[in-house]
Formats: sequence, C-alpha cells, structure tokens
Amino acid sequence: MPVLTEARFEQYILERGLVSEEDVKKARAVQAESRTTGVVLNLAQAVLKAGVMTDGQVRRVLAALKEETLTPQTLQIPGIELLERIGRGSQAVVYKARQVSVDRIVAVKVLLSKTARDPEARRRLVQEARTAAKLAHNNIVQAIDAGEIDGYPYFVQEFIDGTTLYDELKRLGHPMAEQRALEITVQIAEALAHAHSRGLIHRDVKPKNIMLTREGVAKLADMGLARQADDAGLDEVGKAFGTPYYISPEQVMGNPNIDSRADIYSLGATFYEMLTGRPPFLAPTPQQVMQKHVSARLVPPDHVNQTLSAGASEVIEVMLSKRPEDRYATPEELLMDLRSVAAGQPPRIAREKVGMGAQLLEGLAAGDQVRPEDRAPPKPANPLALNTLGWILLVLLALSVILNIIQTFVDLV
Repeated sequence: MPVLTEARFEQYILERGLVSEEDVKKARAVQAESRTTGVVLNLAQAVLKAGVMTDGQVRRVLAALKEETLTPQTLQIPGIELLERIGRGSQAVVYKARQVSVDRIVAVKVLLSKTARDPEARRRLVQEARTAAKLAHNNIVQAIDAGEIDGYPYFVQEFIDGTTLYDELKRLGHPMAEQRALEITVQIAEALAHAHSRGLIHRDVKPKNIMLTREGVAKLADMGLARQADDAGLDEVGKAFGTPYYISPEQVMGNPNIDSRADIYSLGATFYEMLTGRPPFLAPTPQQVMQKHVSARLVPPDHVNQTLSAGASEVIEVMLSKRPEDRYATPEELLMDLRSVAAGQPPRIAREKVGMGAQLLEGLAAGDQVRPEDRAPPKPANPLALNTLGWILLVLLALSVILNIIQTFVDLV
C-alpha cells in the first residue's frame, strides 16, 4: 500500500469511527514490532493483526478507497482512452474519454463496485444502453457501446459539451425566458415523438435528464427507466416508477399500462418549472408530492408568473391534466400547439380542450368545490340579439304605434 494510500486509509477509518486514535496507535506499534523481525506490514494488515478491525471491514474500506482513487490509468477499457473524470454520483462515475478507432470524444459511465454488485443496478445500465441504441435522433443522447472491465460495468455514449437543464435553472435562480423554454420543450417533445414511434416510453423526463449543449441544443438522456409500451410486466403493478416532482398520476397509482401521455405529463411538469421557477406541486415529503399529482388542483402557471402568454399557460394545463385522456394524445399533437405558441398564435388543440366543463369535472374528481372566482365569466349580452318572443312583441308594439297614429288622424278629420 503506497504511503499516500496508507495515510488516506488511516484518515478514512478514523473519520467513519471504525477505529479510535488509540486503536491506530496499537496498529502502528504492531507495524514497528514487525519491522524488527524483517516483516513489513501496511496499515490495513496491521489493524487486522492488532485486532482492532475485522477482515470484512478492511476489505470494504479498501474497495471504497479503490473506487475513490479510480483513475484513467487504473481502469483500462479496450479501444477507449479515459481522459478525465467529469462527474460522480452515488452509483456511478462519468469520464470524458476518446474513442481511439474514430478519434471521437465520448462519455463513459462506470458503475462503482458497490453498485455493480447490485443485480438491479446492472440490469438498469444494460437496459439504458440497449434502449438508447434503438434510437437515433439529434435530441437524444446517442449510445455507442457497453461492456464490463475488471468487475466494472460501463456504458459509452455521446459526449455533451454543456450542462443539464437542472443546473441551468439552478444557475438562473429565476424563471426562464418563455421563448427559450419553448425551444427546449419543442426539442424534447421531438425526442419523445421519435422514441414513442419506436414503441418506447421514457418514464423519467425531468430537468436532470435533459442535457443542453453550448450551441443550445436540448438532448434527452438516461433511458434507465425506459421500456417498450407493450412490455408492462406483472412485477410493475402497483409500483411508482419516476421522480416525485415530475411523475404522472397514473405512474403514482402504479398503473403498468401507461403510454406516451405519461411522458407528456412529465415534460409538462418540467415546462412548468422552467416558466415559474418551481415544480407544479410542492410538499414536505416525496409521498405527499406524489399524492398532489393525483388529487391537488394545479395553480395555473400564469398565476405564478404573470408575464406568461395565455397560450403557453393553456398548453401546460393540458399537459398536466390529471386524466390521460384530457392531455395531448401524442407528442405530435403537443408539437402542433407548441409551435403555434412559439409563432405567437393561439394553441388550437389546447383551446378546444380547456373549458369550464373539463375544469368542473376535474375539480369534482379531485374532491374540490369550484370556487366563484374559478367560474368562467358570463358572456356579455348582445343588445341586438332577440329571441322569437322578443321579435313578436316588437312587431306588436310597432303595429300598436301605427294604429294609434291612424286613430289620431281620423279623430282630427
């Protein structure tokens, strides 16, 4: 064990309370005693011999330190030259790399060993690679290769020189300009249209899964939860797959028979956050947030951000309808309205769907009373508009006036 790693080993076990300072002194004493007999022990071996840590504890610490010190030099993937680490999460580390055969910059996601031992995590990485490989669209992160090396499953994909929508919204600290939000939403809707045309549902559309290039192109990423539309297994019944702030009501309810309208809902929640600076529903716990997707009334986005156009607000309200049948039926329908709003025109499909009747039904289904301020204002009466009885009375009045004039003339004669 190199000196630097040994020092890190000592720091690691002390920080996590695996040993005390006194325990380390005992281990150092064992090391010193061993040297007098010509045996050199590293600290990991010394703590074992001193009896202050178990063999299992030492192995877990060494595995963690191996991941911590995992470098492009220690991980060799055939045909791939790792350049630098660009990200790390709880389950994986991401490297910027070069695909040697075509001299192309790529991104490599590598599962950490603890995660790699989890069959579900391995299955999801393989599924993400296989699903992404079926898609070829400018607004979807391209899959390139997948495999395993030295016990580390990996996934090679297109390198995005940019940031995530999540990080961009965090950087802004306020709602995004409507036109820019429309551009991003249009591009992701086009990505969903491509995926759905191949029978795939993403199931986890959210700001963290939308990449933004330096040129302003939006790309849908992370197909780990994606599945075929007709591939709903019994093991998914009753399970909520998705992210609480953006999950559709039918996903919350564990309905396995979801379709493209679930992705439209999640994109609607993302669009809402872009234009208001907050997700559509907030609550202290993830469970309460998900319950609000099912039953709480949506605060219209133009009530939160009063600078929004009526068209953008109407589109979002249709995307976030509780019932799938009240949403856009397909991404293509959604794209028609998004492009209309971007061009300064009213969203035709949303105008047809948004009405007092739908609001009343949705409110009653959610157990809410419709408030007076929610009611559509009565249409102003047209003073020239008369019903049949009105016309008869008008004619009789005219005849009466004429007869009175004639009678007056006769009396004068």
